[in-house]
Amino acid sequence: MTSPMLQKQALRQTFRRMRGALTSSVRSQAHQQIAGHLTAFFTQRKHFQKVAIYLATPEEVDLAPWMQSAWAEGISLYAPVLSQIQGHMTFHGIGPQTALRKGRFGLTEPAAEPNELPIDPSDLDVALLPLLAFDDCGGRLGMGGGYYDRYFQQGSHRPLIIGVAYGLQQAEQVLPAETWDLSLDGVVTESGLGFFNSSNHIDNPPKGPL
Repeated sequence: MTSPMLQKQALRQTFRRMRGALTSSVRSQAHQQIAGHLTAFFTQRKHFQKVAIYLATPEEVDLAPWMQSAWAEGISLYAPVLSQIQGHMTFHGIGPQTALRKGRFGLTEPAAEPNELPIDPSDLDVALLPLLAFDDCGGRLGMGGGYYDRYFQQGSHRPLIIGVAYGLQQAEQVLPAETWDLSLDGVVTESGLGFFNSSNHIDNPPKGPL
């Protein structure tokens, strides 16, 4: 029987290829639609004021269109900074004027000062996570570094965790998982934002890919 690790490696190749084939026009339209879904969600939930985000690579869903409206609404955003220690990251505040730099693996991150304190994971209300694939039971397939899995195991309070993806990143079958893998509370794509119910199945998904 193939191990979960080997299954994940094969799936990563498949979903990276599918995601990479999207045209720039399709991506741009999806980014605007996703921004609209997130704006509607946070407008209805004013108590969510501290949100972890990510700064997208060229193939990931770009949150920039939504970030502008979030700042305008007074929501505090926090972006990841990868440590030189393997598997370790922190989240630091980011605003419209925050200086950015290239960090570990060439990822864009806030130019946090060495003495700048990161936010405690227990203080976050919501976390918007990138992914390679998701299933309809809350499973998430990431890049394999385990950064998010480790980070959200810290603290006494886990924020609401929402995956951000294109609809074609939805797996047809349940993704292979290991005990330490981070599960999603919900997912947003160009088609809408849905949450997983107590049975870990997507609740009232829109028609077509979620």
